[in-house]
Amino acid sequence: MISGLHAQEMRTIKGSVSDGQNPMKDVHIQVQGREIQTFTNAGGKYEIQAAAGDFLKYSYTGMKDYIVRVEDVTRFLNLIMIPDVEELSEVTVTGSHRKSQQDLAIEYPTNPRIIRTAFGYLNADTAPGRVSLLSEEDINPVGLCILNVIRNRFAGVRTTGDCQQGGDIIIRGPGSVSNQRVAVYDVDGLILRDAPIWLDINQIKRIAIVSSVAYSSRYGALGNGGVIIINTLAGNPQDPKLKDLARLRNNYYKGDALREAQVQKDLPTYLTELNGTTSYEAALEVYNAHEGRYRSSPYFFLDSYRHFYDRLGEEAFASEIIESNFGRFEGNAVLMKALAYLYQEHGRHREALELYKEIFILRPHYSQSYMDLANAYRDVSQYDKAARMFFRYKYLVDENFLVASDNFSKIVQHESDNLLKLHVRDVGVNIDKILTDPYVDNTTRVVVEWNDTEAEFELQFVNPEGQYHTWKHTYAENDKRLLDEKMKGYSAEEQIIDRALPGQWTINARYLGNKSLTPTYLKVTTYYNYGERDQQKRVQAFKLSVRDVWQELLTLNNPGISRVR
Repeated sequence: MISGLHAQEMRTIKGSVSDGQNPMKDVHIQVQGREIQTFTNAGGKYEIQAAAGDFLKYSYTGMKDYIVRVEDVTRFLNLIMIPDVEELSEVTVTGSHRKSQQDLAIEYPTNPRIIRTAFGYLNADTAPGRVSLLSEEDINPVGLCILNVIRNRFAGVRTTGDCQQGGDIIIRGPGSVSNQRVAVYDVDGLILRDAPIWLDINQIKRIAIVSSVAYSSRYGALGNGGVIIINTLAGNPQDPKLKDLARLRNNYYKGDALREAQVQKDLPTYLTELNGTTSYEAALEVYNAHEGRYRSSPYFFLDSYRHFYDRLGEEAFASEIIESNFGRFEGNAVLMKALAYLYQEHGRHREALELYKEIFILRPHYSQSYMDLANAYRDVSQYDKAARMFFRYKYLVDENFLVASDNFSKIVQHESDNLLKLHVRDVGVNIDKILTDPYVDNTTRVVVEWNDTEAEFELQFVNPEGQYHTWKHTYAENDKRLLDEKMKGYSAEEQIIDRALPGQWTINARYLGNKSLTPTYLKVTTYYNYGERDQQKRVQAFKLSVRDVWQELLTLNNPGISRVR
């Protein structure tokens, strides 16, 4: 468990806090669990003593609290605080906490936590039991039917079937596949047994999953498997002026993301000069001219390695650059992970494995370390060791030595299942039958990982029809997710490309920084025909350094449903 770290040496953390334009004075900074605190000065700067594993809480009236985990590499933390809009809106609410149906009806157009059912309005925050809710902003409009929207969005929820033949959604009930109780559907007050696969996803306003028996019992025996409540735009007539307050779903990609060549103008001088060379001799001259000046920068050596390896094919000299300067990476998990990404992109799996071993030693309390090392063993065909790393992770979670995360556990489960399914004879473990997620198998699966846990960015997935959805890895939009990552030690996200939408997909990124002036590296692993015998994998590494602009990362060709299974 991360909170159970052994005592660490205290160190000085320095930084500054602003509102994005001006420095902020008197921001309160507290080391949680310790009697250590400070305030920013008139220039927004501060210093505080903390240890690796500590959490720093930044507070200022009217601004959203910011919680940052001190990493083993943390020395500087520069923050931009944002207004706490939710807190301000809550202050205006008066009267009893128990609201009438009339109150909820009035609040419905502007409160995404309220959904309309066949039995009246339901507030997800005060309803009996657990209610999981997606508002219009959270719904991925590129899906073809409700089954696509639900799958992989809710922990513990399974779907069966497809958008052509129909299927079921399973919220709760016995674990046996042959004895599952399926959910019933409440679409704008109309109660249905079968999944409304005919429903236009672009017309959905809100979706709620209700597993509570206390509420689903209103639906009689039909509600034994829980209820999927769906509100559509057409089914919720309101005053036109109120409708205009809702987010306009204008999610057609305009092709305005910068390509690699367009980003080149903002590169460091040494890299601009390297890219301007066409021969090994000329590039070597540039490298030697800048080496002394940038000797203290590991990013100079990463850029130089990549240039000589990728652009010039001088693999021996590229390797010599890293070997001669490895001391700048050693002991720093963030830098070693960036280098490991490049090694994996180049197919240098044994070198990557050695790095992941070192990172594991530095960060054995990070959940990510177990998946990284397991996958690195798999890349060098040491399938038994890979399987044992996955089993070790599960054991530590079961015994509460590591804290499980619904987000990350799903990714680890898919990786582990895939390993066992394709290499069961090589893992040295007697397993009778491998059960895998049917909606991940035979798809195009994209796994995005990042080396710096403080990185904030957005990813845009554009489908062949030009529509996109955006995943926001930002504190402003997704603070609970980012805090979950810090508490449980992971930095990965998974996206399943809809197999019913074949053709070219584009993935774009917008970098928002990492609380320092250093770049962040992304690793994007694309699996084709995932889980099948002809599964293929491609690893690509990307350096994010230019901030606040969309840039194109990659395009991929989604083959769709390639065969009848």
